[in-house]
Amino acid sequence: MKNTSAWLGRISRFGVKSENEDDISRRVVFSNVIFISLPVVYIIFMIIDLESYLIPISQLRFDQFVVPIVILICFCGLYLNKKGITTLSRVLFIIVWPLLLHLIPIKLLFSPSDYMLAYPFGIVFHGLLIQLMFSFKHEKVLFSLFMLINAIGMISFPALLVYFDSDNDIPRAIVNYRYYFFDGILYWLLFNLVIFYIMHIIESNIQRINDAKLLIENQKEELDSINQNLEMLIEQRTKSLLEQNNKLQKHAFFNAHLLRGPFCRIKGLVNLQELSSEKDDLDAIKIRLEESLSELDSRLHEIQRMVETNSSDI
Repeated sequence: MKNTSAWLGRISRFGVKSENEDDISRRVVFSNVIFISLPVVYIIFMIIDLESYLIPISQLRFDQFVVPIVILICFCGLYLNKKGITTLSRVLFIIVWPLLLHLIPIKLLFSPSDYMLAYPFGIVFHGLLIQLMFSFKHEKVLFSLFMLINAIGMISFPALLVYFDSDNDIPRAIVNYRYYFFDGILYWLLFNLVIFYIMHIIESNIQRINDAKLLIENQKEELDSINQNLEMLIEQRTKSLLEQNNKLQKHAFFNAHLLRGPFCRIKGLVNLQELSSEKDDLDAIKIRLEESLSELDSRLHEIQRMVETNSSDI
């Protein structure tokens, strides 16, 4: 069952080139669904009416004989969609389907009595097929043209039935009854307006979903860009801090040696000052002590400048 579902899903995507579907792509998907579904319906119909198909071909009515042809046309539409010729497949189907199943049988079979229902229902269904297979937004010419022809067919269906009824097997009292015509128009309007509104709602919701998806993708790209920039900034900052740390360590080692000389001299001079009592010696020690203090102060200022310079670089 899962494999069948996947297979049908792949078939429904024939002719769809992008994952982000637009109106046209969705109509192609809908047409594929129609090309898959209608043969199933017609095959079931042939099985139900099997006795009618077990007679010689020469005795088949045209509307019976044409059913397998329509099935082949559906498969042809699938093939054209698979090849990417999606507009041609949909146009051919919308034109050929009513011709084979409704208009030609009426002429050849002289308006069979069952077509009193089959013909107006077929026109209503044909209008639904047009709305499913063509986009009002992006295929306005084809959509409007086919819907106009469909509407003309609906308005003129009683006259067509009477015109081709050469054997007079359709009750005129029913065909000429105005509510027979009004009921056909009512159901045509009802189904087509409902499906048009439903399709509009579906398209609007899908558009909002696509817009939200696009917004999320754009925000994701922005976040990825920000994260990438942050990673680069952190990496650069970390590298800079490591370099500054290495410099500070070197400066600390260097500064320790700079301070050690004056400090040791000051300490030695202080010790000498305590041991000496001669005035000349004390004066000399005092001079040397002032020189060492001045040197120490100079080294401290030099260290301070280097620290401030390194701090401004961080």
